[in-house]
Amino acid sequence: MKSYSLGSFGSVAVSDDSCASWFAPSSAEMARLDAETIASGVSSLELMERAGGVVVDAMQELIIANDGSRHHVVVVCGPGNNGGDGLVVARRLADDGISVCAVVAGAARYSPACSAQMRSFPYAVVLAGSGEVAIAASGGRVISEEDFASSLSRATIVVDALLGTGQREAPRGGIATLVELVMAERARRPALVVLAVDIPTGVDGDTGAVYSPHVVADYTVSIELVKRGMMQFPAREACGAIRIAPIEISARSGIEFSVIEGARVPRMAARPVDGHKGMQGRVLVVGGTAAMPGASALAALGALRAGAGLVSRVTKPTWGGVAVAPECMNVIIDDPRPWYVEEDVGALSDALSGADVIVVGPGLGREPETGRFLESLLKSLRASQKRVVIDADALNLIASRRIDLDGIEGVITPHPGEAATMLGVSTVDIQRDRFAAVKELVKRYHISALLKGAGTLVWDGLEGGIIARGTPYLATPGSGDVLCGILAASLNGRESVFETSVRAAYIHAVAGERASAASGGPIIASDIAWSAASVIGELQG
Repeated sequence: MKSYSLGSFGSVAVSDDSCASWFAPSSAEMARLDAETIASGVSSLELMERAGGVVVDAMQELIIANDGSRHHVVVVCGPGNNGGDGLVVARRLADDGISVCAVVAGAARYSPACSAQMRSFPYAVVLAGSGEVAIAASGGRVISEEDFASSLSRATIVVDALLGTGQREAPRGGIATLVELVMAERARRPALVVLAVDIPTGVDGDTGAVYSPHVVADYTVSIELVKRGMMQFPAREACGAIRIAPIEISARSGIEFSVIEGARVPRMAARPVDGHKGMQGRVLVVGGTAAMPGASALAALGALRAGAGLVSRVTKPTWGGVAVAPECMNVIIDDPRPWYVEEDVGALSDALSGADVIVVGPGLGREPETGRFLESLLKSLRASQKRVVIDADALNLIASRRIDLDGIEGVITPHPGEAATMLGVSTVDIQRDRFAAVKELVKRYHISALLKGAGTLVWDGLEGGIIARGTPYLATPGSGDVLCGILAASLNGRESVFETSVRAAYIHAVAGERASAASGGPIIASDIAWSAASVIGELQG
């Protein structure tokens, strides 16, 4: 196993650090992969045995080690296949001589595989209050809440196998009771270790939402692949340390999103030893009005620190008041107005034709005249097929003026509030299902989208990436402007917009982690730009 420390995303361990290990399916995608494996000749019971086996292996390595005799394990199981996985865990632990109590939540029916596992482990008991089906399935063995609480009070480890990846609502009935009892005991005894099988109960594996009640695990053994919702907050906090445990499900087709980590991070070509700055791309930043000059300066700094060969920003003689990196050149529009106007597009003709990548938006402003400027500018960029990074005020103007970005090669980079404006919903709606939001942005505006936030998402209409890195201190003024600059420097060349976008977002997130580690806490945007260089150096070659 190779373990990755992912900043505020905790640790994730993989047994095989290949691109295939970092796919992050939805529940429907995972169910299809399971079905394909079963159709190939592997029975569902065999998959269940494999799943239970890798969970026990993880427990032996992570928790039990060489002192299994002191442990009492309580396994709480639901009526579906996740519960069947838990019963395999209980049986194998008992076979190893470890004290174990398996408690099954009552239900109107059980999956055939779960029922088979109950017959294979006759020591399983059912929580009192369950129906006749539950009692019959366990051979009539029933445990009261009081007896369960007593067993729980002696537990050193609780294994959560109540609900799997199909969760779409809050736990109910006996399952909710078991969750509440386990979490109450955990609150009473913080040393109690909770390990979730595949995904904690009460966590939505598609969106990253958590329900009430839900399990907060110390460890989650994610079977075969991490589920995409686990890489979003608040779900990520409920999962604890994640261990991705393969069970020989080889298919990977049709999975939309992957985690950009390990071998999945796109590498960068090493610079030729006889290279010169003209080979490293020319970036032009359009933004930074009199009211907000710092935004374009930070975007320019990000591009410079990310290795762009030539970086220029647009300004007017009256737009001063902020220090700009001396390596940055100015494109000066001879106009006295404090914002952009439509006529300025003509004045930028030479600068636009000489640039490889254009950043539009940081500090652009939202004046009506600026909206007309933006429409004219985007029309010019569409015709010239320049790559474009569109952010900040430009996004709000695009939304208010209903500008279609079809035919423009590049990426939009909204934060959740800007995404909400662009889609006509609330920020809460965006955060409720960030995967749906980033896909809707691409569908509506016909351009690749990078949705910022904890667990930044990139989607190009065919492929998606999850950047599961970062620190809360990345939420600082100008952070997004620096990301625009890093992204612009990355977009130079022939690589796809998707590959360059996920790499730039990864660089930005890891740079934030390093800057915060160096400062001991809070950072400012220029710290991120400074730290980006070391991340880029590691990705080259």
